[in-house]
Amino acid sequence: MDFLQFTAGKDDERRADKVLRLLLPNQHLSAIYSAFRKGFIRVNDKRIKPDKAIHHGDTISIASFLLCSTSNQQDMCAPAVFPYDIILKNDDVLVINKPYNIEVQHELVQVVRQYYNSQKNGGRASLTFAPAPLHRLDKKTTGLLFFSWSIRGAQWFSRAIAEHKIEKQYVALVQGEMTQQHEWNDFIKKNAATDNAAFHTVRVFTSAHENALLAQTKAKPLCTSSSGITLVHFTIATGRTHQIRAQSAQHGYPLLGDTAYGARSTHEEQDIFLHAYKMILPENELGLPRVLRAPLPRPFKKINDKILKNWQEAFIL
Repeated sequence: MDFLQFTAGKDDERRADKVLRLLLPNQHLSAIYSAFRKGFIRVNDKRIKPDKAIHHGDTISIASFLLCSTSNQQDMCAPAVFPYDIILKNDDVLVINKPYNIEVQHELVQVVRQYYNSQKNGGRASLTFAPAPLHRLDKKTTGLLFFSWSIRGAQWFSRAIAEHKIEKQYVALVQGEMTQQHEWNDFIKKNAATDNAAFHTVRVFTSAHENALLAQTKAKPLCTSSSGITLVHFTIATGRTHQIRAQSAQHGYPLLGDTAYGARSTHEEQDIFLHAYKMILPENELGLPRVLRAPLPRPFKKINDKILKNWQEAFIL
């Protein structure tokens, strides 16, 4: 009989039956207990009882037919090929260059979890841990996106964000000729008028307003086209929904093509051009570099080449 082997990680230290219920979500509990009794599930090559504790480093052997019998467990039976650019991956975090027009919470999470489940013994830190995005990017925003690859990674990132120790920098094309640096301190709240719409927007207030949250953004122009389109470097101190899009529009510089916030439409490969380009991280125990960058996507470079003379000389960030 063929067995597939998995190595337990630090996040898997719990009862064996609890681990197997997570590894075999489509098997009835009675079938899992039967598999323990018949030796189809072993730990360190020994038959065990379901209430035995699993420890970090234990080898769990599972009969292949239990794992590969259903279609949504095929990812555990054959390695997946991750379809997006990986900026960094270690035992604690996965950092990708998020593509345009991909929804994070559903479409992208599913792909990342399938990839995680395919990483047997040499890439997968835990058998029962499920990766999740550690911050938000809009569907049409590209660039750096962190996923947890362990509980330790999730806890570290959440703590660093809460303590304002991670600096996020973006680049975007805006409609209008921005000639000087700006620092915007506004207040943002959900636009109630879009409650029943498929797409929600936010409202910006220049002074404190009921239920509105402080949004802090710095904008620095890099270069401007002859048609009045500016490539702008944004640094955000807060992470509100649509923060850059809404604040930039409020102050007279809607993102190029962002019709939801008052810009004219374009006929380019992307509706808008907003890219999470750079993150500056604090010193850390995860072995992460202090600076991470995500290359601009091809359509962003293409429109820059078309409308901005010598933009690459200004793009030194």
